[in-house]
Amino acid sequence: MAQGACILIVDDIPEFLEQTASTLAASGYQPVICDDPRLAEPRLANDHFDLLITTLVMREMGGFDLVRKVRGNGHALPIVMITGFGTEEASVEAVRLGCSDYLAKPVEPEELISRVRRVLHQQHHHHGSVLQLDQMVSTDQSMSQIFQTAQRIAQTSSRVLILGETGTGKQLLAHAIHSASPRSDQPFVTVNCAAIPDNLLESELFGHERGAFTDAYARRIGRFEHAGKGTIFLDEVGEMPLSLQAKLLHVLEDNTFTPVGSTHAMKSEARVIAATHRDLLGEIQRGQFRADLYYRLNVVPIHLPALRERPTDIPTLINHFIEQYQTTDQIQPIKITAQTMHLLQTYHWPGNIRELQNLVERLMVLNAGSTIHPSALPFRVQHNAPLSEDHSQLFQGPFRTARYQFESAYCRYVIQLAEGNMARAAKIAEMDRGQFYRMAKRYRVLPGK
Repeated sequence: MAQGACILIVDDIPEFLEQTASTLAASGYQPVICDDPRLAEPRLANDHFDLLITTLVMREMGGFDLVRKVRGNGHALPIVMITGFGTEEASVEAVRLGCSDYLAKPVEPEELISRVRRVLHQQHHHHGSVLQLDQMVSTDQSMSQIFQTAQRIAQTSSRVLILGETGTGKQLLAHAIHSASPRSDQPFVTVNCAAIPDNLLESELFGHERGAFTDAYARRIGRFEHAGKGTIFLDEVGEMPLSLQAKLLHVLEDNTFTPVGSTHAMKSEARVIAATHRDLLGEIQRGQFRADLYYRLNVVPIHLPALRERPTDIPTLINHFIEQYQTTDQIQPIKITAQTMHLLQTYHWPGNIRELQNLVERLMVLNAGSTIHPSALPFRVQHNAPLSEDHSQLFQGPFRTARYQFESAYCRYVIQLAEGNMARAAKIAEMDRGQFYRMAKRYRVLPGK
């Protein structure tokens, strides 16, 4: 949603109304003040608003009662709740009633604008319904287009090349295409080209005859033969060795393959869907991937966006995983507070959907039936810390040396996160302020030192 959105602000404190309206107007929004919550719903009924901001505690009508009335009358605009009396229970109730975000006073102007911008962006891309394609769910506009493309190409036999980072759901999309196709009653065969040793990959793909090599005591059917008239999914095709790429190219050109140790070619009727996290054009330039094979595979390319590029999908995916584990493992569902959801939506998710799914499973197993607040999240999610940095140098030498190096680096990192505020740093570390100060002093990492 572009700036210029019309925002209704509801509270019975004039100072708060004026300050909030001034902050929003300075950022290009159009704030409208309502100092009586009983008049808010009629205003919504008579005028167009893109967002409602309300406080929780008001004399004439509580914030939750206002939200219930607004939702009960069919208004679907996003709602942001602000309160100076915030509790975890209130946060959960706000989310349950349909609030898009929940903030505790005092709210810094920058934080307010950031939250408003995110909520309006979500509303712009959210069309009120969860889209589903086989085992995939989404509310994101870009994923909607991908789902439509997948459904169209499913009716053809064209080859598909799925591109995207690890964990974005490439195999799920390949399976969805197969399931929506006329081949759905035929096998869906997966080959992870990165997980099979180079010297065994040819045999896995094409099979082998008895005596073709040492330990080949019997004939073995390969994945192409097993796929029959179904679909074969070549995951991480960018890891395939050059010598085998030439043989795969032959299969794609002639629709025939020859098992290892055989002189008789066999016909392949399987559809080929390939996927990779690599930049194949870059691999071609480096001489690691055949250009002719690339063009044979790249008939219909589909790029799956990283999870950090579609944060509006995170609540949808979390609810999907909660329902999944509740059904399959009989685990009591968890509840996510608004503050926790905000952290989950702003985390960069280097492992994408797979990382999110693993986190939801962990939270459900360890906190079944509980409310998840920010402290239950891993440190990296709470503070958006990277996973991929190489800290191997911290673990060199004897234990005493490694511990000194780790604690020193940890103190320095936490103080940096807290922008030099020692009280905040101690809170992040979940340590007594005096204890944290002494540790930082011992390692000579105090701010300004």
